[in-house]
Amino acid sequence: MSLGKWLNSLTWIDHVVIIILFVLASYLAYISMNGLRTFVEKTQKSPYANEFRASPFLFFAFAIPYTFFLYQLVGGIITNWLKNIM
Repeated sequence: MSLGKWLNSLTWIDHVVIIILFVLASYLAYISMNGLRTFVEKTQKSPYANEFRASPFLFFAFAIPYTFFLYQLVGGIITNWLKNIM
């Protein structure tokens, strides 16, 4: 199944779960990028070394896989829980 067909087959609750998990994954990406920045600063002792710069590409490179793994781990549980509430 292609990505487009999969997204069209989702219910609105699934979309809400993915958005919530993307917010959580964004926070995890932020923490990961800060940890990576700290690691780079500790390993580069030279004052002439290039500064580590976080870009939107790096942010999404961390956030999208985090979202995928979180959805695979807890997406079904959260979706069923929300369906039972509503």
